[in-house]
Amino acid sequence: MNRNWIGMFTGAGLIGVLMLSCVTAESLGRVEFRQRDKLVAGFQKEPLPTPVGGEKFAASAFIHPFRTPGGFELTTIQPSDHLHHFGIWWPWKYIEVEGKKYNTWEIQELRGAHVTREVRELPWTNNAIKAWEIHNETLIKSKQGDSKVAIHEVAHVTVQATDEATVLDLTLRQKAGGTLVTIVNYLYSGFSWRGPQQWNKDNSTMLTSAGKGRENANGTPARWVVVSGPTTNGMASILLLSAAERLAGNPEKLRVWGAANHNGEPFVNFNPVMQKSMPLEDASPAVALRKYRVIAMDKAIDAVTAEAEWKKWIAD
Repeated sequence: MNRNWIGMFTGAGLIGVLMLSCVTAESLGRVEFRQRDKLVAGFQKEPLPTPVGGEKFAASAFIHPFRTPGGFELTTIQPSDHLHHFGIWWPWKYIEVEGKKYNTWEIQELRGAHVTREVRELPWTNNAIKAWEIHNETLIKSKQGDSKVAIHEVAHVTVQATDEATVLDLTLRQKAGGTLVTIVNYLYSGFSWRGPQQWNKDNSTMLTSAGKGRENANGTPARWVVVSGPTTNGMASILLLSAAERLAGNPEKLRVWGAANHNGEPFVNFNPVMQKSMPLEDASPAVALRKYRVIAMDKAIDAVTAEAEWKKWIAD
């Protein structure tokens, strides 16, 4: 895991770092990442206890909330238009096992799910940084309701915070659970972010590493995406970085919403299988090994800064 980040924001590496602590919010079934007594981020390790829509939406294995240093919440779970959207989350849309296709994204269909089994806190020499090893499984379910493990996943999550930024690093390693698994190509699949519902086409902006905006980014490759919008105290931004270009040779393609989709509310999906299906094996790192960084700030992030951050991160 990378232990260095956004030195350019501080001018001299990590300054102004605030102590982080971890507590388990048992009633919510999540591990919380805290900056002193202020909640910075949460990881849902147990099924959501009171999901909107009932038990079929009782998801785990997602990050919410994720907040800027000033406390602005950049994630949304269970919006009314998509009750199966969960902040920052990464299930596959479709997987194929033994000739049968399973939907592990829309969990309400009860044919598949992405769930957490164990969360382990990792030792870290810098006590201002917290890291976790999270063991997840992708389940597939028969029409009779029987389930089995199709994919084993080890996710490494690191959270760190300064006065200027909150940073989340996520590394995902997946392997088939014994039987060959194919990640099926589809319009959307994999690592995703659902943003603040108060942001839309009229008050927020989107920019990608290829210079695309909200209306023309969909279906195009990107190394990073930055979305900015208003808060009660000014402006906030989220910068989502993908390491696919380095790890797999090509950047992932994007699924985003334009103005005609849900009024342009912020949704970003980095999708390695938009064009073709891939077997889940080490020879296909585009699906078997993925890395992402998410940076939250209480100000606008421009293209020059975003590109510099991607280059610095990818070189470490």
